[in-house]
Amino acid sequence: MPPRNIARLLLVALLSAGLGVAVDATALASSPGKDPSAASAKKKKKKKPTVKVAETDLGEILVDSKGRTLYAFDPDGINIDVSNCATGCEQAWPHLTAKKLKAGKGLDKSLLELGADNQVAYNGHLLYRYVGDTAPGDTTGQGVGGVWHVVDADGEPITT
Repeated sequence: MPPRNIARLLLVALLSAGLGVAVDATALASSPGKDPSAASAKKKKKKKPTVKVAETDLGEILVDSKGRTLYAFDPDGINIDVSNCATGCEQAWPHLTAKKLKAGKGLDKSLLELGADNQVAYNGHLLYRYVGDTAPGDTTGQGVGGVWHVVDADGEPITT
């Protein structure tokens, strides 16, 4: 057999073997069983708490999932049907909003609810962040204008 034909036969054999491996890999990928990507997708779906507790110089307070301090606005009172922080106010005091709620460790889930426009409320107080807080745990919005107050772990504004 001429060397050229031997080279062709070797090439066909190698390609066939490679194709067989590719077919086996495809069969394995489509076979039922544990899919590693499904397991990692489940881990990604684990939802962080919407509201949790953090320790600060003001004591235990409510913070969002990123550790940013949460505030109550006195004019809202305990009416969660409407926010009185609108028209420019919400640029400095963004509303904490969510589609689904999850209470962090130590919080009473029954006190966590959605108010107007999916704004999160705890113990009847709509919750806000303050743009002046630049790091988790900052409380620079405490007492601003005499109407903004950090919310303690029981859901009560800290007014002192």
